[in-house]
Amino acid sequence: MQLNDSHHEVSDNCSSSGEEVLDDNDSSVSNLIKSGKEKEAQRAFGINDILLLRKITRLFDNGIECREVLDAIIDRCSALQNIRQAVLHYRKVFNQQHMEPRVRRVALNRGAEYLERYFRLIAFAAYLGSEAFDGFCGQGETKITFKTWVHRRLEIQTMKWSIRLRPGRFFTVPVIFSLFLFEDVEN
Repeated sequence: MQLNDSHHEVSDNCSSSGEEVLDDNDSSVSNLIKSGKEKEAQRAFGINDILLLRKITRLFDNGIECREVLDAIIDRCSALQNIRQAVLHYRKVFNQQHMEPRVRRVALNRGAEYLERYFRLIAFAAYLGSEAFDGFCGQGETKITFKTWVHRRLEIQTMKWSIRLRPGRFFTVPVIFSLFLFEDVEN
C-alpha cells in the first residue's frame, strides 16, 4: 500500500533561534506559534522515539550501524513504501480522537503490523552483521539460521510479542503532547 501523505521527521537541530523578524499581524504570530508547536510535536514523536525500536537497536553490538544501513535501504526504496513513514502515519491516525473507533482500530492494527515488520528488519540486519550469519554462509564454525538465531534470543521474542499483545502502548501519544498535536481540532 502506497501512502499518499508526505511525512517527514524533524531533526533535533531544527529549532527556532528566536531571531525571526515578525510583522504586526497577529495571525502571522499565531500561525508561527502553532507551526512551532506542531514541529515540536513532530520532533517529539519521530520513529526514533518509539522505545521498542531504541531497545532493539541497543540490544545488538552492531545495532546502530545495522539500523543506519537498513534505514538507508528503506529510503532508497521509498518509492514503493517507506515502512517508517507508514508506522508514523498509522500512529497519527490512531491518535486522532475525532476519528471513528473502527478507523482508529484499523490504524492501530496496521501500524502494529508495520512496526513489527520494521522491528524484524532491524533484527535481520543485526543477524546479517553477526557471527551467526558468517557461520551460516560457511565462513564460521556454527551454522545458525535467522529463525534459530531469533528464537534463541528471548529479548527479541519478548519485544515481538509486546507489539502483538499491546500495540496501543507504542502508538498512544501522552496527554501532555496531545494538546499540541490536536489543538487545531478543538478550535
